[in-house]
Amino acid sequence: MRGTLDNLQIGTCGWSHQDWRGSFYPQDLPEEWELDFYNNAFHVVLVQLDQWVAWQDDEVTECIEAVDENFRFYLQLESELNAEGHKQLGKLKSGLQGLLGGLVVFSESWLPETSIQGVPVSLVSKQLRLPGWQLRLGENQLSGHAFGYIDELKQDGKWQASMLQDFMQSLPGDLSGAPFFIGGESINMAQVANLKVVAEVLGY
Repeated sequence: MRGTLDNLQIGTCGWSHQDWRGSFYPQDLPEEWELDFYNNAFHVVLVQLDQWVAWQDDEVTECIEAVDENFRFYLQLESELNAEGHKQLGKLKSGLQGLLGGLVVFSESWLPETSIQGVPVSLVSKQLRLPGWQLRLGENQLSGHAFGYIDELKQDGKWQASMLQDFMQSLPGDLSGAPFFIGGESINMAQVANLKVVAEVLGY
């Protein structure tokens, strides 16, 4: 696993969304080039569970070839892995190597370990907490390996700045950066781009 991030890295849950066509992605961009395009603007992504558990070797290779060496893939998880899930995680850990940043668990019933197969774990929950770093952000309690997540990004720049400042000030003293993911049913890429600008203005 690669070392910690040097600064704040804004990213989204997934990189392939139909409503990004014509707004974030050019209308005529081939689907297989989307990750290359995303990599030009962002350097972290949270991969949905149903996507990464189904990745074949050739798809992992395509992902590796689409991003630069500073990119990080984080994998979404919702419940304890079965034998096949553990096998797939092991394959991705071996294949992605330093490009694998960690696991992000969304759960209200299962409290995971702080690492799974040596991959650091972060938790999003309204009631459960992992030991160590913790931060309440919106309705969610974040804990475990430090990271940011919000599923409702407000457009107000002052609100965005205050949120990012609270997040960065919460990081343990040995961390200078962390990933911060935007999720939700519909991700407005104009607002995500604005959040990235706010972070840069703040020096993050």
